[in-house]
Amino acid sequence: MNFPEDFIDKKILVFGLGITGVSVIKFLIKKKINFSYWDDNSKNNFLYKKNLDRFYYKKKYDFIILSPGINIFNHKNSNFFLLNKKKIITDLDIFFSLNKLNNYKIGVTGTNGKSTFCKLLETILKKK
Repeated sequence: MNFPEDFIDKKILVFGLGITGVSVIKFLIKKKINFSYWDDNSKNNFLYKKNLDRFYYKKKYDFIILSPGINIFNHKNSNFFLLNKKKIITDLDIFFSLNKLNNYKIGVTGTNGKSTFCKLLETILKKK
């Protein structure tokens, strides 16, 4: 995937408007990339009204940017996600596609232990 080239003139759905979803939407707006969105929590569906897609599960998308924490196997529209599983990407996919250089990158994610792991990794890399 190459961002933004691969996103121009594509149908994009941002699913979930937690911290990640909102930051992805702000980024897409900044890059002038067209998108639709949906959040199962109806109070979030008024943030970007013109892009709201209530019937996302009836449409075809080129990319579905899924917020972390959404379980595609245990969702009221899990059939939609399972049919489109190969089109699902994350904010990290976009980040790494923007930062394709000849050097290596290590992404550390998760709920617990990131700081400890990064400190250990720093120690190991300094010794090499």
